[in-house]
Amino acid sequence: MNIIFMGTPDFAVPSLKLLANNHNVLCAFSQPARPNGRGMKIKDSPVEKAAKDLNIQTLTPSSLKNDDVFSNFKELNPDIVVVVAYGLILPEKYLKIPKFGCINGHASLLPRWRGAAPIQRAIEAGDKKTGSCIMLMEKGMDTGPIILSRSIDIYQSDNAQRIHDKLSNITAEILIDAIKGYTIGNIEPVPQKEIGIKYANKIEKAEAEIDWEDGSKEIYNKIRAFDPFPGTFTFLHNNLIKIVSSRLGNNTHESEPGTIIEVGKKIIVACGKQTTLEIVSLQKPGKKIISTIEFLNGTKIMIGEKFGSRK
Repeated sequence: MNIIFMGTPDFAVPSLKLLANNHNVLCAFSQPARPNGRGMKIKDSPVEKAAKDLNIQTLTPSSLKNDDVFSNFKELNPDIVVVVAYGLILPEKYLKIPKFGCINGHASLLPRWRGAAPIQRAIEAGDKKTGSCIMLMEKGMDTGPIILSRSIDIYQSDNAQRIHDKLSNITAEILIDAIKGYTIGNIEPVPQKEIGIKYANKIEKAEAEIDWEDGSKEIYNKIRAFDPFPGTFTFLHNNLIKIVSSRLGNNTHESEPGTIIEVGKKIIVACGKQTTLEIVSLQKPGKKIISTIEFLNGTKIMIGEKFGSRK
């Protein structure tokens, strides 16, 4: 098949590489190079870098609404277009160009978690399963019929990075089967169910602050969901502290949420609903991630002090 690939972050790279091994990738569209890292140097997106390494033509328009961009797209004359985490919405006229339409690899079990942050929202919600879907694209966001899907379990030890890496590879694998089955007529896309629709809204930075009034399970899930980005944080002694990992506590309490109720080899914090959370690893701004014991060696805290207080 003659394919146009459209993707931007690390998540999409395995899909591009596997497609290049099995088909003729005419061009890779990606979002433009942007400042990145501490030095804010201009860097190609992971997909653009991978495409160049594979000697695939790259195009990096900042918008798809430009007529010249659409002309370039049309002139490539693809059999099918594959979109994985591209980050720009395709105008409807693009969807009509390829012989077999445009398909999208999405990191959730649709219709649950349509939208921008499906991995994080699934973990945050405490879902037991997630997966990848290959869908036929239509005008609505993530609303198209499903060509193929595969599910995986979400374990208590999983964070967003682990699920990201698993689904990145799974998406690539099922893309190959989906393209083959769909284009030869062996797979008939199935319309999404009208029940169970959930939207995975983009994560706002303000969400990353821990609200200790929440129950420990909700806080624990948020810490896993936002690891490594954007990371959850709280305040101690008026200083921002990132909470990188945690464990659910077993004991109950009568303290105000955010109160430190045990310090030693552990830090146990009172949460809402009389639940508790054990802090496992933390990070001070600009410093490396450290264990609770390392943290306590350099920071004096006492039972009765509170996380979340800026005073």
